[in-house]
Amino acid sequence: MKSKRIIVVVVSSIVLCLCLFFIFQIEKDTSISNEDLTLIYEETVSPNKKYVSNKKDIVHYTIKIYQEDKNTVQVHAESNSPIFENTNYRVDYNQKISKKDIQIKWMTLSGSTEAKKSDQLGLANVKILKDGSVVNEKVISFVGKGVKAITDVIG
Repeated sequence: MKSKRIIVVVVSSIVLCLCLFFIFQIEKDTSISNEDLTLIYEETVSPNKKYVSNKKDIVHYTIKIYQEDKNTVQVHAESNSPIFENTNYRVDYNQKISKKDIQIKWMTLSGSTEAKKSDQLGLANVKILKDGSVVNEKVISFVGKGVKAITDVIG
């Protein structure tokens, strides 16, 4: 009787461990499918292209704006920079948009639109407009994670 109980516990433990192993091995897809989306606007900038000698070191920041069939707008921000995690967000919008309904203003951390070697572009102010009025405005920081890491080290 006691040996049957031990066998049941051991087998149950193995099954539980295998289940947990397979659950944690499945990678979650955090990307948004572009299948039902129409690309409305895309803009890419490079904050450091003028200041690096090796092409492999060039950083790109890209904003892509899509619209779903249901008219929801999706904003995707992506970069090849290791200090930026690609970001997506949705904006409810009850009609079709066009390029003229989108404004992106690139800025440095100091708020300037004129980049310098010591003050490079790192922010994108994304505006979605309807008849000239702002429906949604969001500032995306492409360097926020890096700035946080530096301030954590400095204390």
